[in-house]
Amino acid sequence: MTTLFFNTILNGLKKNKDARYLSYWTSGLIIIGILAVASCSAMVRINSPLDCISKHLMNIGLGFILFLIASFFDYKKYRKASFFLFILTTLLLLATPFSREINGAHRWINLGFFNFQPSEMAKLVMIIIMSDFITRHKHHINTWNANVFPCIYLAVFGFIVFILQSDLGTAFLLFAIWASLLFVAKIDTKRILIIILACILAVAVAIAIKPYRRKRVVTFCKPIVQLFLKDKNVEETPKTKAEKIKDSDSYNSDIAFAAFGSGGLTGKGSGKSDTKLRYLPEKHTDYIFPIIGEEHGLVGTLITVFLFIMFTKTALNINSKCKDEFGKYLSLGIVLTITGQALINMGMTTGVLPSKGIPLPFISYGGSAMLINCYMVGILVNIARSNSRLL
Repeated sequence: MTTLFFNTILNGLKKNKDARYLSYWTSGLIIIGILAVASCSAMVRINSPLDCISKHLMNIGLGFILFLIASFFDYKKYRKASFFLFILTTLLLLATPFSREINGAHRWINLGFFNFQPSEMAKLVMIIIMSDFITRHKHHINTWNANVFPCIYLAVFGFIVFILQSDLGTAFLLFAIWASLLFVAKIDTKRILIIILACILAVAVAIAIKPYRRKRVVTFCKPIVQLFLKDKNVEETPKTKAEKIKDSDSYNSDIAFAAFGSGGLTGKGSGKSDTKLRYLPEKHTDYIFPIIGEEHGLVGTLITVFLFIMFTKTALNINSKCKDEFGKYLSLGIVLTITGQALINMGMTTGVLPSKGIPLPFISYGGSAMLINCYMVGILVNIARSNSRLL
């Protein structure tokens, strides 16, 4: 029975080039993640030196099961369940303030064997809801009535995630998914500009009311301001390079730069990172990319970037071949979400973007993100298989 099941999977992938390649690129990213998390595992010490990598491998196993389920489950049936998913996700998000605090935040629900983060689920549900809504209203998308409900979905998810969980990064990503799908649906430019300006104002207020957010923005902008305003005649107190980094507001970025720089062309070798020992925070989650750069050098970082590029190219290829309106928006939303998170994480760790807690898809340690990302890849495979049947 098991042999027949796996033969069915392999035959399905063999018959569809896009599905097969998408599985290759995803597997490559997961393997890189296993190497990086294994390297950091002993330094994290959740309960034991190997607990981190053990849980990561378990998450990958669960993610593989969800991938299989999604790849065989007809994606069109999500439309009928969109409202139910919206209610379920909203209730899960509302339950997080009553959950156990982890790292100073209430973002997870303890399921006993697993800490589930509903905001990860909210990303996929937002894509499903918006894809269904746009498909149903595509002929009158530029009426205000047709724009009200998408705003309600965004407001509910975004408000709960931002206010109750204090997670501006996820709230911003939800907005980006929402705005991108409306833009592709050819919503009137004036309407979307008004909504975007309102969201920018909301983000500005959100940054202003929290000191740590203001500090992150100021730290990000400081080098640019200093470039134009710094007085070269002012004498600075002599400090060693280590003291400058330690006293810097951009500590995380500085240490990440040092990790990338010390890796050179080919890196120090797997497991031989010095930065992970005591310097870099969240080395197994948000800042795992610099560890890859240190241990595997420029070659390792370029391979990682290449895999994400090929993943995006293949996913967009699946999107372009999809004849179904719902599938077209659904696949586009998924690729924008996964690729967007990768760009934000890489931009954050290389200093191109302000510091924000967004994990690197398929690579960073984190159960909820791994499960949802694998499920989304399964949906893409299902759409690719559906494309083959329609050709």
